[in-house]
Amino acid sequence: MSFNRCNNPKKVRLFANLIVLLGLSLSSPILQAKQPHNNRQEPQQTQLVVRSGNQAAQMVKSRYGGKVLKVENAKVGGGPGYRVKLLTENGRIIYVSVNASNGQVGQ
Repeated sequence: MSFNRCNNPKKVRLFANLIVLLGLSLSSPILQAKQPHNNRQEPQQTQLVVRSGNQAAQMVKSRYGGKVLKVENAKVGGGPGYRVKLLTENGRIIYVSVNASNGQVGQ
């Protein structure tokens, strides 16, 4: 196909659309995210000792006994954690915090 004397507007439009799509696909954020950035440091993710509310509930129950009523995500010591609502064996309701970063259990 000669571009100097192309009389078919459909072919010209198709070629232009292909060029635009190629340009958009190369500038995709997904492709850019896969490329390493040497000048930018990625924040390091901390390994969590307690990874779920169920795990936090089991830790609290084994330490204090009683019945777990509720588990919520919460900030504990400035980081991720859980707040566990517990009905003790003597009928009291207490709230116990679990630090997800280091596994520390405390009221």
